[in-house]
Amino acid sequence: MGNLIRMDLFKLRKTKMVFIFAGIIFVVAILMPVLGKIFAGILLNIVKTTGDGQAIAEATVILDEYQKPYLLSDVFRSPFGGMSMLWMLVFISVSVFSYMDIANGYVKNIAGQLPTRGHLAVSKMIVIYLHNFGLMLVGMLGSFIGYGVTRGINVDGDIAAGLLEFFLKFLLAGGLSALLLLFAAGLRQKTLAIVASVVLSMGLLSIVYLPLSFALGKLFRTEVNIAPYAPDQMLTATKINVWAALAEGVLLTVLFLLLTIRRVNKKDVQ
Repeated sequence: MGNLIRMDLFKLRKTKMVFIFAGIIFVVAILMPVLGKIFAGILLNIVKTTGDGQAIAEATVILDEYQKPYLLSDVFRSPFGGMSMLWMLVFISVSVFSYMDIANGYVKNIAGQLPTRGHLAVSKMIVIYLHNFGLMLVGMLGSFIGYGVTRGINVDGDIAAGLLEFFLKFLLAGGLSALLLLFAAGLRQKTLAIVASVVLSMGLLSIVYLPLSFALGKLFRTEVNIAPYAPDQMLTATKINVWAALAEGVLLTVLFLLLTIRRVNKKDVQ
C-alpha cells in the first residue's frame, strides 16, 4: 500500500492541471478582497454624482467594511476567501485525477500485482485528501495575503473555532470527493464526475432541498429545513453545525469509498 500511495503521489505531482488550478486559486483568493475594495470605492464615487442620500449611505457602509481589519479566524473559516466557486476547481481536479488510471490503462498494468484492486481506491482516496488539503492551504494563503494588503489581519480570540471549521470543511470536501471517486474510478464515468463537481461546488442542489424540506415538513407536521445540514451547503457556509459536518464528512467518505472498492473489485480489468 505504501508503494501504491507513493506512485499516486508521483502521478499527482506530474499532473499539470493540479498546479494550474492551484495557481488560479492562489491568484483569485488574493484578488477578490483587492478588487472588492476598488469596486466599493468606484461605487461610492458613482452614487455621489447622483446625490441619492440612501445610495451614498449604503455605498459608504460597504467601503467602510473594507477599512476594518479582517479576522484571522475568518481566514480559516473561508479558505478560499469567500469565493466558494473555487471549490469547483478542487472537485474537477479530483475527478480528473481519479479517472487518470483508467484513461491511461494503468489499472490493467498494475492489477495483477495487487492482492486486491480495492487498494487502488484506498490509495487514491488518501492522496485525494492530501490534494484537497494542499489546495485549501493555497487558497487560505492567498486569502491571507489579499486581506492583509487591503484591510490588515486581526488576530482575534476565535481562532480555535476557525481552525475547527477549516478541519470540518476539509472532512466534508473529502466526503464529497469520495462520491466523485465512485463516479470516476468506480463507475468509470468521468463526465458524470465533472458534472457532479460543478453541481456540488455551485450549491445547485439547493433547488432539491427546498421541495424535500417542504415534503418532510408536511410529513412530520413541523417546519423542516435540511439545506443547512447538507454537506455541499455547509462546505460554502460561514457557520456550520459541528456534529453534522463531522458525521457527514466521515460517513460519506467511508460509504462511497466502500462502494468504490466493491465496484473496482467486481469490474473487469480493461
